[in-house]
Order: sequence, then structure tokens, then C-alpha cells
Amino acid sequence: MLTPPIRIFRVSDRSMEPAVKEGDYLIVSRWYRRLRVGDIVVLRHPTKNISIVKRISTVSSNSVHVIGDNKEFSEDSRKFGSLDMERVVGKVILRF
Repeated sequence: MLTPPIRIFRVSDRSMEPAVKEGDYLIVSRWYRRLRVGDIVVLRHPTKNISIVKRISTVSSNSVHVIGDNKEFSEDSRKFGSLDMERVVGKVILRF
């Protein structure tokens, strides 16, 4: 099944406040050259059937370590560790 190169997501939690707020819409691109520390991405959660929005804190050749800006409300790599690059849905290119 082909995945569209651009997708729209609606943020459903407060883990990325103040940069991304609950209720915001995100345009996410699967077309990116590489991910860098500081990029905001949408990922597939490692144990739940949901998508999550996080900021990249570390990048290696095959995995990313992600963290939420609002650490009090964020379930991120501090809990579940680094994630395989295959879990990255795309890079956020626009918030509205």
C-alpha cells in the first residue's frame, strides 16, 4: 500500500506545548533528506496503535531519540528508548 507523501495530523495531547498545542493541525512530509536534532516529527508509538508528535534529541544511522517539549505531559524516549527510523511517519513542515 502506498503512503501519501504529505499527510495532515491533528494534535491530541499537550506533550509538545508551547511549540505545538493540543488541537493544532500539522502538515507532515515523508519527503525529507535527513532528520536533524531539533526537528519535530510524527512517529508511530512503539507499543500503542497511535501517532505521536515529538522533537528529535538524537539521531543515529538507524534510530532516533525523541522528547516532548512539555516534559511533564510527555511519554517519549525517556520512557520507551530510541525508536527505529521505520517508526518515523514524517517531518512536520507546517503547523496551523
